[in-house]
Amino acid sequence: MGVNELIRTIDTNINHMISLSVLNLAQLGIKYGIFKAVASRPSYAELLSQIQVPNKPLLKRLIEHLKALGIIEETPNSLILNGFSYVLTFPKEDYMLLLSDWIPLWEEIYKMIDFALISYDHPYVLMDFDKDADFWDLRLSSSFNKIYRDVIVNLGEINRESYVLDLGCGSVSPSYFGKFISEDGKYLGVDYSPGLLEIARQRVEREGLPVELKEMDVSLIKPRTKYDVAIMSFLLEYVKDRREVLRKVLEALDSGGKLVIVDAFRDEFKNIEAMEFFEGLNSSFVGYPGKEEVKRIILEEGFDVSFEDYGKSVLLVRKL
Repeated sequence: MGVNELIRTIDTNINHMISLSVLNLAQLGIKYGIFKAVASRPSYAELLSQIQVPNKPLLKRLIEHLKALGIIEETPNSLILNGFSYVLTFPKEDYMLLLSDWIPLWEEIYKMIDFALISYDHPYVLMDFDKDADFWDLRLSSSFNKIYRDVIVNLGEINRESYVLDLGCGSVSPSYFGKFISEDGKYLGVDYSPGLLEIARQRVEREGLPVELKEMDVSLIKPRTKYDVAIMSFLLEYVKDRREVLRKVLEALDSGGKLVIVDAFRDEFKNIEAMEFFEGLNSSFVGYPGKEEVKRIILEEGFDVSFEDYGKSVLLVRKL
């Protein structure tokens, strides 16, 4: 599969993740009686008291995401229902791009909402990076994730002598990228989850790969080495101070170095709010970044760079 088709595959599957999230969000509105209650035009406070779930903060988030999708509208005095229709499209040219193994993982996340509406700490809510590292390792091992790693290797031109900085590396990327690096190169994977890093460490030690792992919040990095390639794959949605992290990463790149960002950019994917609701079961989740937001921050920080857009989900930043 060529790189353009790989990127089309990423974009296509993100679109379908969003579609299923929209449908599941609407299902929650029916299941918990939210739409029926809003039909009587209650105030926000009245709606929160009418829906009998213990976790009111999550219920409020659910209502806010239904508002973001335009299903519910808030007026000065009440909440009202808008007409809502959603068309699920499967263009025939996309059939061969659809991946199947992320679907059961997302189905598990959809089920977690029922338990999270009891309590975020319910044992069946498996979205914590450390406590639920095994579930995250399953997510990170899917074919969807492998495809975007293939794209990163291709666009980053990673080879045996490359110096690679991988922020938010998780449990799978270190062993994947480490196979491309020799002792003449360097791979540094940074992640703040000891649970995920322990899984990664076991893999790279078993395979004898020249990989260095560091447990650290990415906002605290102080690289002393210049890198050829920096990687951010589905990281920025967990970063509160994106400006600080992007500045440090660009400073760590050598002249001619590349920053490869793969993400569900909110200004590229319609109805991304639906997916954000479910990903928000992880307490570190802050929302998907905008592609234009990333470009603006980098330019405001004064870096001399060029930007290359690949599809909707991939941004290559080249340091000049």
